[in-house]
Amino acid sequence: MRKKRFLITGGCGFIGSQVLQNLLKTPHEIFVIDNLSTGDWSWILERRIDLKICDIRSTNALEYILDVAPHYVIHLAAQTDIPTSIEQQHLDADINILGTLNVMLACKKVANFERFVFASSAAVYGNNTKLPLKEESQIQPQSPYGMSKSICEQYLSLNKNMDGFPYCALRFANVYGNKRQDKKDVISNFWDEFIQQRAPTIFGSGRQTRDFIFVDDIAEALILAIDIKDSGVYNVSTNEQTSINEVFQRIGNLLQIELDPVRKAPRLGDVYSSCLSNQKFRAATGWKPAYTLQTGLEKLREIKMKETLHATKSSDVVI
Repeated sequence: MRKKRFLITGGCGFIGSQVLQNLLKTPHEIFVIDNLSTGDWSWILERRIDLKICDIRSTNALEYILDVAPHYVIHLAAQTDIPTSIEQQHLDADINILGTLNVMLACKKVANFERFVFASSAAVYGNNTKLPLKEESQIQPQSPYGMSKSICEQYLSLNKNMDGFPYCALRFANVYGNKRQDKKDVISNFWDEFIQQRAPTIFGSGRQTRDFIFVDDIAEALILAIDIKDSGVYNVSTNEQTSINEVFQRIGNLLQIELDPVRKAPRLGDVYSSCLSNQKFRAATGWKPAYTLQTGLEKLREIKMKETLHATKSSDVVI
């Protein structure tokens, strides 16, 4: 395996930190840009990772990219919260569109640059009812967040057509795992509420569906994407849909806690049902998800139990 230089934007975040864990098993050089707005950098200390603390929109980010001259960039840094994208549309566009452009244009100045891997989202499809959704399905985002990801894909495609810029945009299904930051997904929110014996909130009927994919599967897909020769968009998903009501029931059963949910009106910007076909990405890479929803939830329980045990041991005081 030839040694290469990888740059991960948002590398201290939820997905980025798992990508780094995987890359640490390889001989590659690893570089990270993160503004630490939500990421945790403490575990990076004393590891062979070079961290640049800055915003992807800044001149510092551009200069760092030119200095590192990476072969590959995995671009994860983004504003990912849909309600925030609705309430602060300028901010969402500034980070997600202009930030991405800043990183991409810097990469175009790097000699021997090989691949730009962009974290896109199922949110670009919106309320498209022709499931499972394929890459050629109609794009109709229901939120500024989904719109920003769609626009970034178009910029990447345009630059590929103009001068051959090599890229791969991965449209993630609903990613879950051990999230620590404030803005969490439905599984993390349900989990925390169950543990604290508080009734979790279900928006709408709960019959709406999602394609849930475990973060470890996403991290593996991001690294495999660097070897895809054909630039374009690819779904990364389980190709299965699960209702919010079923997720609620599965978590309750797994934790052996019985609670009734609080039901509220549907939220603005949320799609009703989502399921993505992963056939194109599997054909290009040989990847397939290692986790079902049930085994992913069981893995999450294992991680949470280890954290609780570690915290308990750390708090023990010997007198």
